[in-house]
Amino acid sequence: MDQIIEAFTTGAGMLWKALWALIFGYIISAGIQIFVTRDQMARVLGDRGARKAGIAGFFGFVSSSCSFAALAASRSILVKGAHPVNSIAFLISSTNLVIELGIVLLVLLGWKFMVANFLLGILMTIYAYALTLIWFPKPLVESAKEHAAKAQSDEGMDMDKTMKGTFRDKLLSRGGWDRIARAFFMEWKMVWKEILFGFTVAGFISVFVPQSFWNAIFLIGDGGAQDAAGFLIVLENALVAPIVAFFTFIGSMGNIPLAAMLWSRDASFGGAIAFLGADLVAATVIWVHAKYYGWQYALYLSGLLYLCMVAAGITVHYLFALVGMIPTERPSLQEMVRFSIDYTFFLNLIFLVIGAILIWLHLRNAKEN
Repeated sequence: MDQIIEAFTTGAGMLWKALWALIFGYIISAGIQIFVTRDQMARVLGDRGARKAGIAGFFGFVSSSCSFAALAASRSILVKGAHPVNSIAFLISSTNLVIELGIVLLVLLGWKFMVANFLLGILMTIYAYALTLIWFPKPLVESAKEHAAKAQSDEGMDMDKTMKGTFRDKLLSRGGWDRIARAFFMEWKMVWKEILFGFTVAGFISVFVPQSFWNAIFLIGDGGAQDAAGFLIVLENALVAPIVAFFTFIGSMGNIPLAAMLWSRDASFGGAIAFLGADLVAATVIWVHAKYYGWQYALYLSGLLYLCMVAAGITVHYLFALVGMIPTERPSLQEMVRFSIDYTFFLNLIFLVIGAILIWLHLRNAKEN
């Protein structure tokens, strides 16, 4: 019983540490979503090209971090005319480059992990673009696009939360804040289970899974750049970490506490970073892709993303090693989540109030309508 209580306490402590960052991030995400429509995205993403992929990455950056919302959004812009490679760039960015993800990483693991995760998303996008130049099965992709259009039509989906008007009109109008409140509410409605599950699982794993298990599946060491053994450690960790994520069934936000747990259990920096991108190959995500596009394209896309996250994780590790930026401290989860009356306490109170006001505004509007 004591271990169960410790597991719940550890998970709750991690959530408490990251709570203000989560609320702040989703407020920003909700606000941004009202400015650019998916029709506008599709119009500028119709052709293949490095510049177009970069623009798609930017659109992903300003979108939702919810993995399942990202899957639906990437399908939507593909069906509306975006090039498939650009929809992949959007998908990668919307799960790795979003603002709220970086803020939570900063709070839990520090600025180096935040920078590393942004670099991971950029490198995954570059690698995906390069790999699709080598092999891009056009007949399969066209079939997947038709499958996606039919699936979206059958579902009657129109998830665009944006509104007409200038930036100033949206920001200063009652309608604009009503939209922000609705988007904020819908974001939390989509991700609260994922977030609670992710932090709870991290707490239970940290308490109940012994170090010997992690030593059995991860080669242990600092992954130094000076020898072949160090490279093998980083390579093995980067290959295995996404497979661990496959069985956790957790999205991008839920992956953060698990990445923190892996880091505290002596995984290499490259392995922990590769794990941050691995929400895109979780079993539930692959199943959703199969539902959207059919199994053939789902497996192609998942294999492509797996190669990209492994390669990007390794690249980030050695780029950081080159400039001496790999973190050296590995605090336990219990150390990370120690409760105290500090800036986290006051920021949580402030953002809980702001979040409550936005939810109240949405519920009031829903009742009036």
